[in-house]
Amino acid sequence: MRRYLIILFFIPVKDLSAQIGYQDLFENKSFSWVSDSTSKELIFHYQSGSWTDKKISLVRKRLHNHLDSVKSFIGINNYDKVIFLFIVESREQMKLLVGNETNGAAFYQSNTITGIASSRINSIFSNHEMFHVISMNIWGVPDIWINEGMAVYSDNKWHSNDLYQLTKFLIDNNRYVSLKKLIKDFKKLDHLVSYPLAGSFTKYLDKTYGRETVINIWKGRTKNLKKYTGKTIKELESDWLLTIYKVTYNEIKY
Repeated sequence: MRRYLIILFFIPVKDLSAQIGYQDLFENKSFSWVSDSTSKELIFHYQSGSWTDKKISLVRKRLHNHLDSVKSFIGINNYDKVIFLFIVESREQMKLLVGNETNGAAFYQSNTITGIASSRINSIFSNHEMFHVISMNIWGVPDIWINEGMAVYSDNKWHSNDLYQLTKFLIDNNRYVSLKKLIKDFKKLDHLVSYPLAGSFTKYLDKTYGRETVINIWKGRTKNLKKYTGKTIKELESDWLLTIYKVTYNEIKY
């Protein structure tokens, strides 16, 4: 595939206070972008001489596979918009790009995501941020616990660990938090706990009640959990944990 130095796409942004736009990232003076694509649905930007530049064939292949995986998980054959991905090499560079140190970010209004690719961190090799952008454009903007939970579940693992096994590990090591607290205080919790638990619970909802129910909860917010499942949060938690208690795992380093 052909590489090029300039790409003329300008995406309107509805609310810059909440969402960083494509143009803001592309014109960031800390970076000089080289651009490439995997398909008409995904264009990615990176820096010349970077890890991505040296591993470009691998990056193209893996990104293409992740996009296909996300579409399959969501249940669509095609996404009718272009997703733009900006790739940096470290969390320090990410701070220069988006304003804070993180492994990745999704800006659904401009169909733009960011990620890291290096010999140490490869957050671009994940469904997570692609899922955020596509799902929020198709299903709308939900409560954060189900948004992050489904994004984690789209990879079906967290830090290379099975979601149910990691949930059992957190319980066994006194790091579990109640479902009520997870839903209410998601942003305040340790992300090493909140993200895998949300992923585990949304996986349980999907496996038990089906994707239509999950989408209804996504669109109708947390208040509709009982409406669509027939059970309270406490009852759902008890049922979920009955499944988790049956899980066994070998050594987990987490």
